[in-house]
Amino acid sequence: MFPHLRRTAAFAALAAVALVLALAPVPLRGAPAAVAHAPPGRYDALDAYVRDRMAATGTPGLAYAVVGPDGPLHRRAWGVDGNGEPVTAATPFLWGSVAKPVMATAVLALVDAGRLGLDDRVADHLPGFRFGGPAHAARVTVRHLLEHTSGLPPAAGYAVTDCHGSGCPRPAGRLADLADLRPIAPPGAAYAYTSANYLVLAAVVEAVTGRPLAEHLRTAVLGPAGMDRAIADAASAAARGLPPGHQLLWGVPAPIATGVDDHGAGYGYLGGDLDDLAAFAALHLRAGATAGGRAVLRPETAALMRRPAVLTGGRAASYGLGWRVGGLPAPLDTAVWHTGGVPGYSATLFLLPERGLALVLLQNLYGVLHDAAVMEVGFGAARLLAGATAPDGRASAAPYLIAVWGVTGVAVALALAVARTVLLLRRPHPAVSPPRRVAATVGWWGVGLLPGIGLLVLGGRVPLRQVWTWTPDVFLALCAAAAAGAVLVVLRLVAAVRPRGDGGGGS
Repeated sequence: MFPHLRRTAAFAALAAVALVLALAPVPLRGAPAAVAHAPPGRYDALDAYVRDRMAATGTPGLAYAVVGPDGPLHRRAWGVDGNGEPVTAATPFLWGSVAKPVMATAVLALVDAGRLGLDDRVADHLPGFRFGGPAHAARVTVRHLLEHTSGLPPAAGYAVTDCHGSGCPRPAGRLADLADLRPIAPPGAAYAYTSANYLVLAAVVEAVTGRPLAEHLRTAVLGPAGMDRAIADAASAAARGLPPGHQLLWGVPAPIATGVDDHGAGYGYLGGDLDDLAAFAALHLRAGATAGGRAVLRPETAALMRRPAVLTGGRAASYGLGWRVGGLPAPLDTAVWHTGGVPGYSATLFLLPERGLALVLLQNLYGVLHDAAVMEVGFGAARLLAGATAPDGRASAAPYLIAVWGVTGVAVALALAVARTVLLLRRPHPAVSPPRRVAATVGWWGVGLLPGIGLLVLGGRVPLRQVWTWTPDVFLALCAAAAAGAVLVVLRLVAAVRPRGDGGGGS
C-alpha cells in the first residue's frame, strides 16, 4: 500500500549499511458446500505453484480460489493463522488495497442512485477539504480521487492512514493533515497512487449518506454481493476473531500485526474470508449484478470502472476507477486487478474477463521491504490461470534482508565500539599527540552521529510511527544504532578531554 514508504525505508537502511526458515499443508476444512467443483486434476499445477511460492517466502498461512461468475470453482488453503490454528476458507484476513475496488464500487453505487456525481467537487461535500489551498481544493473532484489524480503526493498517506487503536479520528477529522501538503500537479494532470485519496473518498461517502462508511459498505456492496462476514471496522474484526498477521522480524515470520484502522475500510482495512473476496470477484464478473439478479451497479457503470482512465507506467499500465488495468506481460495484458497489503496481511485479486474467471489469493504475511517476494505468488498464479507458463524469475527478499541485517550490523558494530571505548577509559594508555587525538575523536564522532542523523532525516520524510508499523525490526535496529552512536560520541568526548597518559585518548 505504500510504495513510497518502501523506497524511503530501503534508502535509509542502505545508507546505514554504508556506515558501517517446512510448512506442512493443512487440508481445507469448514468450507461452505456451494462450490462448483472443477474436474479432478484441472488445477494441480496451480496448486503446486502456489505451495512452492508459499514455502519459498515462509508464508505461514495462505488461501486462494479460482472464481467464476457463479462463485468459487476451486479452493485451497494451507498453513496456520497467527493463533496457530489451521487456515481454512473461513479464516479471516485483511485485504489491504484490494479494498479500493470495493470502495470504488460503493462510491459508484451512490453515483448510480443519483446521490453523488463523479464530477462533484469534493469541497462542496467537505468544507474542511483544503488540500493545496482554496484554488486547488476547489478543483478536485470525486473522479480525481478514484483515479489518484487529485494531486495528492504519495507521501500524503503517511499523514492520514494506519491509525491503530482507540481514539482515531473519523475520515473527515483527518483532512486538516492534508491542508499544508504541496500538490504534485493540478487536479487531473498526473497520477500518483496514495491511500489518502480513498481516505478522502470515505469522508465524502459519510457526508453524503450521513452514516459511517462501514454501514454504507454493508448495505450497498457487502450484503448484496453475499460478503456477509466481511470485516469493515474494528468491531467486525473483533467479532470475526481476526487473528494476528505476520511480519518478519530479522527474517522470521512473527504473529505481531494486530492493528486495525477503525475507519480505514475504504483504503486498506477491509477484510474477510476467502469466500467473501470470491463473492466480490464474482460480482464483477457478472458486471455488477448479484447472484439473484439485483444490480449493485448498472452494467455500464461496472464497465466504466475497468476502463483505463490514466496511464500509470510502462506496458500501457492504467488505473481506472478503483481498478488497475493491464500493464502486465501477456496474457495478463487485459487483466483487471489489484493487490494490497497492510502490516501482516496481503491479498491479490485478478479478473480475467475474457475467460470469465477470477483469482483471489490471501496471505497472512506482509512487509513493504519484501513486497515483491510476497506478491509474486499472485501474479504467477494469475499467469497460470490465464494459460501461460509459470514465471521463470523469482522475486527476491534481498532489499529487506540487506536493510534489516545491514542496519543490525551497524548497531552491533557501534555497540562493540562503545565496549572498546569503555575498556580504554578504564586502563592507562600511552599519551598520544594532539593532532592524532583530534583526528580520532572527530572520526568516531562522525561514525557515532551518522545513525542518529539518518533517523532524523527518515523521520522528516516519513512519520516514525509508520516506520515502526511497517518495518519494526529495521526501526528497532536503527534506533539501537542511533543510541549506541550517541553513547559512543559521549564516551569519545570524555576520552578526548582527559589528561594525557591517564588512560584516555586511545584510538
